[in-house]
Amino acid sequence: MYYPKSPFVKCRAVESQLFRRNLPHFEDFLQWLCETPKITTYRVNHLETTTENFANKVRSSSQSFQCTVTTDPNLPEVVFLSKGKKLAKHDPTLKEVIVDKSCGAALLRGAHLYAPGVLAMQSGTKQDEVVNVFADLEGKCKKGTTTEYLSDQKTFIGIGQVKQQRYQIYGDGLDPKGVAVEMVSTVSGVPSIGDLSSTEALLQNLPSIVCVHVLDPKPKEIILDMCSAPGNKTTHIAELMGNQGTIIALDKTESKIQLIKNKVQNYGFDSIKPFAFDSTKSFDETLIRKSALEGPPFGRNTFDRILLDAPCSALGNRPVLADSLTPKMLSSYPVVQKKLFCNAVELLKVGGVLVFSTCTIVEDENEGMVKWALDKFPNLKLVDATPFYGGEGVEGCDLSDEERKKVQRFGIKNRVEDVDSVGFFISKFIKVE
Repeated sequence: MYYPKSPFVKCRAVESQLFRRNLPHFEDFLQWLCETPKITTYRVNHLETTTENFANKVRSSSQSFQCTVTTDPNLPEVVFLSKGKKLAKHDPTLKEVIVDKSCGAALLRGAHLYAPGVLAMQSGTKQDEVVNVFADLEGKCKKGTTTEYLSDQKTFIGIGQVKQQRYQIYGDGLDPKGVAVEMVSTVSGVPSIGDLSSTEALLQNLPSIVCVHVLDPKPKEIILDMCSAPGNKTTHIAELMGNQGTIIALDKTESKIQLIKNKVQNYGFDSIKPFAFDSTKSFDETLIRKSALEGPPFGRNTFDRILLDAPCSALGNRPVLADSLTPKMLSSYPVVQKKLFCNAVELLKVGGVLVFSTCTIVEDENEGMVKWALDKFPNLKLVDATPFYGGEGVEGCDLSDEERKKVQRFGIKNRVEDVDSVGFFISKFIKVE
């Protein structure tokens, strides 16, 4: 199904009564969900370079895209890249390249098209040829298709220039890598400068950066990142600590933990200790005086601060081009989040800080979780999730007005007007006696 205001979105979960109940102003939200955020942010590693130096590097890369590069003294490690004015228009005389919905969303955020993301490219497409790029919303385009893909559920993403031909992408035994199509412009207007990430700075959504500032890590503390992959917030914690202290980074699978190990090696953050472990089992009440460095599980009152950036429905990662979530799937996330939360409360020291966050806008996974936690754990105190860049908690939820003002929800209405980011939620607790 397609929506009149949102021709890109196909999302069963959005149609559910559960979702409609949790989000007032449904049609406005739907429009917002399918739009590309107006700002792109890089987080500068001050252990490697200065914000001004990296900002100048971005300016030199984005001059032809008519966009603005700015900084914010309240977030001194962030470089903001505004939406440009160069909008793509479909050209029916050009050949086409097809990508999946996830890749299409990345292109609308300013990425170039890498070879593994190319679903189809028409025969005879030459090196440096200019092409139309479409996203296949229904997922029925066969890999390697040679002809025009006929479907009323494909959407135009933008214009690009071919850098790899078919034989380089689809040849037998090949492991295609690198940029296959360099995007020239997109319908979102976000400048297609690719990813300038390096050890100097990392492409990262603004709410994720704010989230670690809310945690407010200090040098020499012992900190737990319960769901740490791919490690962007983990490395940010290390940077704010000056790489002094201990950060235990957990995630369930070895493949995800390997991503963090790679970052540790690239950045040289020896304060980060990654472990492949299920955080729903990270607390063991029989353990006494076990060092965090020995690895999971851990005993009671082990950590000064805990970041629980929980698994969630991810219905905040704009733009959403299509989605196959069902109401049943949506209802499963709070179950896992509660298990993780119970472990976190036991592992946190008295006086310690727990930050709970998600990259979704679903009330049951956000304000609903905060209400549940306050009712279940009388030794938790909800405090202001500062610095505030997002908006208040959703009106009509189970939290009081005072509690709604303490949490931070990035959505349609934010406290800072110019902040148009992905959807996100942050709450902060202190463990008391």
